[in-house]
Amino acid sequence: MESIFSILIITVIMSLFPLMYHWFSAVDRSLSPEEDYEWNIFLIQLRDELSTTDSFRSGSHERIYLLKNRVSIKYERYSLNIRRQVEDKGHEVVLQNVRRFEIREEDPMLTIYVEFLDGTKEEARFLMPPREEGTT
Repeated sequence: MESIFSILIITVIMSLFPLMYHWFSAVDRSLSPEEDYEWNIFLIQLRDELSTTDSFRSGSHERIYLLKNRVSIKYERYSLNIRRQVEDKGHEVVLQNVRRFEIREEDPMLTIYVEFLDGTKEEARFLMPPREEGTT
């Protein structure tokens, strides 16, 4: 009887290990924000720009054009980076080590999917700004 009780206790303890591991890894991820720092800065900048834009249009699934005070701003994938250009000039890298970058229009949301080289996948949704006249 004592052996059965010991085996039962060991089984219960062993079955809790995966749950504890998952909980500790979630806590570890939340305590290390520097891993998500670049992604969060990108989201803040894009959110602020979308909130003040006059209109937008998407050029493809990897590019978006914003019109702000008659100035064209473009976010696009360029090699392994996401870059921002104003009036098709400059090369401001806003996100690095990107394997996949996709922009989807899902009324009333604008959805951004990013997969980094390390396999991390991120997604963000924004309320869709006004569309540029003459586009669908």
